[in-house]
Amino acid sequence: MISVKIIKEAFSTDVLHLWISRIAYYILLFLFSIGILHYINVLFGPSTYDMTSARYMISALIQSEAAIMAIIVSFSLVAVELASSSYSVRMIDLLRAYNPDFWILMVIYIGSMTYSLFVLKSIPGNEGKYDMQLQIAISFYTGVYSFLTLFPYLFRTLHMLKPSTLLNIQAMKLTAGSITTDVHSDAYTAHENDPIQPIIDIISSSLLNHDFETTRNGLNIIGMRAKEIFIRNNLEPTKQKIIANYIFSRLAKIGKFTLIHSDEDSTFIVIRNLEILWKELEKNDLGESVLQASSSLEQIGTVAADTNQRSVLSTVINHLYEIGQKAIDMNYDGESSRVIDSLGSVGVSCVNKRIDPLIVEEIINSIGKLGIKASESDQELSVSKSLDSMNALKGSMELIETPEYQQLCLKSENFSRSITKSNLY
Repeated sequence: MISVKIIKEAFSTDVLHLWISRIAYYILLFLFSIGILHYINVLFGPSTYDMTSARYMISALIQSEAAIMAIIVSFSLVAVELASSSYSVRMIDLLRAYNPDFWILMVIYIGSMTYSLFVLKSIPGNEGKYDMQLQIAISFYTGVYSFLTLFPYLFRTLHMLKPSTLLNIQAMKLTAGSITTDVHSDAYTAHENDPIQPIIDIISSSLLNHDFETTRNGLNIIGMRAKEIFIRNNLEPTKQKIIANYIFSRLAKIGKFTLIHSDEDSTFIVIRNLEILWKELEKNDLGESVLQASSSLEQIGTVAADTNQRSVLSTVINHLYEIGQKAIDMNYDGESSRVIDSLGSVGVSCVNKRIDPLIVEEIINSIGKLGIKASESDQELSVSKSLDSMNALKGSMELIETPEYQQLCLKSENFSRSITKSNLY
């Protein structure tokens, strides 16, 4: 039974436009090739065809077309198998809908062979008739045309198999409508219709195969499409939150995956795209921007601590500190407390993994400065969270009996006193 997903995909605007353009291309190629072949035939061809030779020629033409058709089918199946095994089984539906050249070629070859068989059967008893001579000529023309169509088909298929092409096609499906539809679907349907999952599949497979260029192209495509969604759609607040949560959570998931597989450069691309998106989101909803950014960065920072990626940790800490400052400046107490909590969680993960004390010190400084800044503007939630985070960090560091960590314990105590003192005033 054909699924609703396939029906929708088959009649989507972009697929319909592609099919119309490819059909028009092959029609124009047919008219052009027939015109050229007829002109050459008039100048250099025989005035009449020998019927015996024509029968042998048409018979050989039919056999060669049948053999080529079998090769085309085999080549297409191998191409689909290659794409599905390299990236995802989702590529089967994609190539079926977005590669009309294969289906058009099947129609051309079947039509050409059927017509040639009809002509071959009609030759006995009609020798010398003008209509028969014309039908033989047309049979030859369609045979040559069917061979010519192999070139655009081959180029098109090879182009379709390029990772960049597959990524761009999948990116076209990443829209505000497809995201909200997926979010409101049940668990099974949501997994089947998830518009970003095929791109994640390609990114993941490329990363595992050490195809870093495709990995980074996929990450940038997600970032660009997501930015377009925020810019071009006048989203109502509820819908904007749904879409933001969807995109940020997927990017955070990819960021963690790249860290686990030690692709630091791709992780920085994820963080850069997150930064672009939260800055775009904050134009309409600063609070939501802060919450999404802090949650995503916390997830990436925690995994960075587990994998000892110090440069990623430093970048995450700096971003969280800047976001926290902006939230405090705009009096977003709840949101700034969430940022401080994220810093604390990353800090505890760093301590548990015995990360370089300089990184932990950077986290303590960030929490301390945000806590003092919040206390000066009477933002109680942020003050309370900064004290809790300092205590959690101190509790973790006290278990490590090294001079560096013991020194950091004293520093966290000093910051806690400074925050409390500022809050009293």
